[in-house]
Amino acid sequence: MLLQSPTLKIFPGRTDGQGGVTLLELLVAMLILVMVSAMLYSVLNVGIGFSRKGEARTIAAARERAFLGLLHRQVQGAWFDRKERKPVLDASGYRLKLVTSAPLLNRDLGVVLAVYRYDPKEDVLYYAEKKDYYNADFRENYEPDRKDMLVLMREVGGLSLEYQADSGTVMVRCRGREYGLPVRCWLPEVG
Repeated sequence: MLLQSPTLKIFPGRTDGQGGVTLLELLVAMLILVMVSAMLYSVLNVGIGFSRKGEARTIAAARERAFLGLLHRQVQGAWFDRKERKPVLDASGYRLKLVTSAPLLNRDLGVVLAVYRYDPKEDVLYYAEKKDYYNADFRENYEPDRKDMLVLMREVGGLSLEYQADSGTVMVRCRGREYGLPVRCWLPEVG
């Protein structure tokens, strides 16, 4: 007696006995592959976009912290004029001038005149230092030429500076936040 082996049917709809893939099945498989690839691409693209935005925010926050750290050191090191009995400091609107013992560029000098100037049209913060801070020309109306100033920060996001003489505080408004930087050499007015 001969035993017959049962035939294995891979594709139950086929009766011709040939095993293989039809063109329609191949097209369906390709379509599914393309759809999955498109979904993966869109998910990855969104993730990359969020990563770039997060990185930009992180960089902007780091720049802001560095600027505020520098400004805090310089305000803390503000020079006190004994004759006038006040710090040599002037801040109003988009400009800050102060004589400080914490220079950024000329660290070997000890004391310099530091000038910050913000240009709201360009959204750029400029910085300059003058070695001969005692020069009378640098007092009230001195404004360095912008081409002689260093670009300290771009894309500032709005900046205003104000010195409140009654509390001895430099108020900084940057990116919608407000910071108060106390002047260490400030003395309250008597009287």
